[in-house]
Amino acid sequence: MLNPKWLNTFETLAETSSFTQTAERLFMTQPGVSQHIKKLEAELGEVLIYREGKQFELTQAGMMLMAFVAEQKQQQNDFLVRLKADSPHQGSIRIACSGTMAMTLYPLLLAHQKQHPDLSIHLEAAPAERIRHYLMENLIDIGISTQRIDHPSILENPLGEEDLSIVVPVTANIESNDYAGLIALGYINHPDGQHYADLVFTANFAAQYRGLESMKISGYVNQLAQILLPVSKGLGFTVLPTGVIDGFSAPKALACFALEKPISQTVYLAQKRHRALPQRYEPVIALIEQAIQ
Repeated sequence: MLNPKWLNTFETLAETSSFTQTAERLFMTQPGVSQHIKKLEAELGEVLIYREGKQFELTQAGMMLMAFVAEQKQQQNDFLVRLKADSPHQGSIRIACSGTMAMTLYPLLLAHQKQHPDLSIHLEAAPAERIRHYLMENLIDIGISTQRIDHPSILENPLGEEDLSIVVPVTANIESNDYAGLIALGYINHPDGQHYADLVFTANFAAQYRGLESMKISGYVNQLAQILLPVSKGLGFTVLPTGVIDGFSAPKALACFALEKPISQTVYLAQKRHRALPQRYEPVIALIEQAIQ
C-alpha cells in the first residue's frame, strides 16, 4: 500500500505547482517535500515529475497517479455517503428461521417487498444451530428461533409464543387420550419433528412416550410446505406450530388432536449485540411480531 503521507504531499504539489507553497500548506520544509516525492518515485519505480529549473511538470506516470488519487477520494466519498444513507425501504433483508416459521413469514415478506421493490429479501430456513452459525459469521442480520442461542455476543428478545399441535387426518377417529391409536397412524417426520414431538409427548404422554425412535414412522418430508399433505391424505400424523395449519391448501382435511396440556414455546429474535440494525429492519420486525402474535 502506498504511503498516504507521500500521496498527500504529491497531490498538494501537483495542485500548487510549487514546492514552497506545498511546504507551507503541509507545515513541512522544502527538502522534506522533495524527500516524499523521491520516496514515492522509488516505491513506484517511476519518475513522477519532470524538473526544468524551478518549474516542473507531471510525467505520464505522474498524471496517472493523480487520476488514481482522485479515484480513491471519490470511492471514499461514495462509501461515506452509503454509510450514512439508511433508507427504511432499500437494501438487503437477511433472515434465518425455522422452516415452519418461514412458511408463515415468507408471504408477508414478499408482500412487503412488493410495496418497496428496492428491498431484497433473503430468507433461509434453518435449524437453531445453523442460525447460530449464520449470526456468528455475519451471514444474516437477524435469526428467529424457539431455541435460545445463549452467547454473550448475541442479543435475544422474545417475540411471542408459538402453539404446537398434533395434527391428524380429519377422518381419524381417535379419542384425546388414545395414545396407542394415535401412534398406530404413524408419524410424518420433518426437520423439526424430533424437537416438536419431544415437547408435546413428554408433557402429555410421559408414561408411554419413549422417544421418536419408538414410534412408527410413516414418512419424512424436508419440503416444509408439503408436511401436511400426507396427513391430509390419511397417511399419518405430525406435530407442527398451529399457525401452519391455516396456511395449508386443504385445512378441512386436517384436525388438531386434543391435548390435556397445551404446549407453546417462546419465539426469540436474535441479532449481534453490538451491531445496530438498519432502519429497513424496523417494519420487517413489526411484520414478524404481528405474524407470531
